Amino acid sequence: MGLAERPSAAWEVADLVVQQLLVVPNPLAAWDSDMFWVSVWDSNPRRVLVSLWVPRVNAEPSVQLMVGFEVTDQSPKLQSERIVAALRRPHPLNGAVVCAGDREGAEAYGYVWSSSLAEPSTPA
Repeated sequence: MGLAERPSAAWEVADLVVQQLLVVPNPLAAWDSDMFWVSVWDSNPRRVLVSLWVPRVNAEPSVQLMVGFEVTDQSPKLQSERIVAALRRPHPLNGAVVCAGDREGAEAYGYVWSSSLAEPSTPA
């Protein structure tokens, strides 16, 4: 998937979400998570996608989640605040899907490990 073109309303919201998630202390620290990326894809240019590591990036096992938020006609500032508030809710995130990480991490947090995710090869 490619990135949607800039400038756009969705990218303005996405950029504000990033700014709010990079503050100290980490808004996602309550459930030991880190932002991985925030993006807008060309397949749905009116949707902000947020990817998170649960727990933090270097923890094991861990899972990378992706959750999408529709962009509305509301002001970008209000939309970014709505998205960050949704991300701060207690785990699990409604509508999040597993996009990487460890099967054990996904299952520990109650997520389904997708059969499309490649299993790491194990030495014989």
